[in-house]
Amino acid sequence: MLKNYKKLLFAGICFFILLSAGFWCLHGLIASAADLEVQYPQIMGKTLTATTELPDFAFYLFNAGMFVGFFAVFLGLVIAGATWLLSPAKPDYLANAKDRVTGAISGLLILLLTYLIVTTINPQLAIFSLNKPNQPAPPPPTEEKKSPGVYFYPQTNCSNTRIQPDTSNVSQFDTVINSVNIVQDDENDTYYVSILYENPGFWGKCQYVDPNSNCPPISGLAPSSASVYQYDFSPGGDGVYFYREPCYDKINQPFGSINDLISYCNSKTNGYKKITNRDIGPLYLGELDKLDFINVPEEKKDCMKYDENGKCIYTVAPTLGGENISSIIINGDYLVLLSYAGPGESCESVVNNSCQEFPAFDDTNKMGPQQVKWENIRNNKGIVPNCLTIVPIQI
Repeated sequence: MLKNYKKLLFAGICFFILLSAGFWCLHGLIASAADLEVQYPQIMGKTLTATTELPDFAFYLFNAGMFVGFFAVFLGLVIAGATWLLSPAKPDYLANAKDRVTGAISGLLILLLTYLIVTTINPQLAIFSLNKPNQPAPPPPTEEKKSPGVYFYPQTNCSNTRIQPDTSNVSQFDTVINSVNIVQDDENDTYYVSILYENPGFWGKCQYVDPNSNCPPISGLAPSSASVYQYDFSPGGDGVYFYREPCYDKINQPFGSINDLISYCNSKTNGYKKITNRDIGPLYLGELDKLDFINVPEEKKDCMKYDENGKCIYTVAPTLGGENISSIIINGDYLVLLSYAGPGESCESVVNNSCQEFPAFDDTNKMGPQQVKWENIRNNKGIVPNCLTIVPIQI
């Protein structure tokens, strides 16, 4: 009797597995065409729908099978108990009841052993999950690509309220500027540089905007004007010339080219200094007090030593520091910036206490100032620039 019961239990399990597989295939066919018409009971928080995937379906069947198995054990024990109670009336019922109890306990042990094996090998097996084929990760959300240029914002942290970029000189701001950002055009090799000024007309306290930094802070400056240029990797011309004496009265002469004018000024201004194209490179930074004029007549040099009779016995050429620069000729595509670095500061400082940019709007042919106007460069402390910056730009 016990053997027949075990065979019947084994046959029932096989039939249950085949029935589940057939039901899953039928479920897939039905779900592909329409929603399920039968409302399945909820087991362990799961139910079957038209969109149920294979792992959830397997989990549902596993729980359903365990529920049916435990219910069959319970039902077998109930029937065995009833048969046991009726055994005095019919002695064969006692043996039948014992077989049912043995079969029910065997089935319970099989169910418990099945669950124990599944959860011992891997607890995740009792959860049922299906690893889908590797799919490419979704692309990150694309940020709105801004047009290249320099963006000036009235808000801090470059809040996105400025829509149009500036790509040329900005003479004066209509509102207070609290942040600035440069968007470079790497695809077309177009890069921008910008300098902020506290006063209209590109002078006064200034700040060089770092072209490689994202939204660099404005350091203690309320800019009223700004210059914006495209950087030039291959500037034309041969450099920048600085003169001790004004050369503006020579411009009215009928010179055929700027080179003729430069040759004339070099010989008539009692000293000049040339910063060559090679000296400038990608960016030039220098101290005016360490740059000496050349071709200075002996009587125009600075005396450094006197004899006992007060006669000068040692002279040196004056430097470009102080107010010794009177005219500038820019022979090429360059931005010239004269700035002041205070005690303990460097000419490489991003923020300077006094600046003047050349060429300015009133410079003839953008060649530079015919006469440097030092009254614009001085601030209320009476200081004048002691640093020189030259940037290759496209004019």
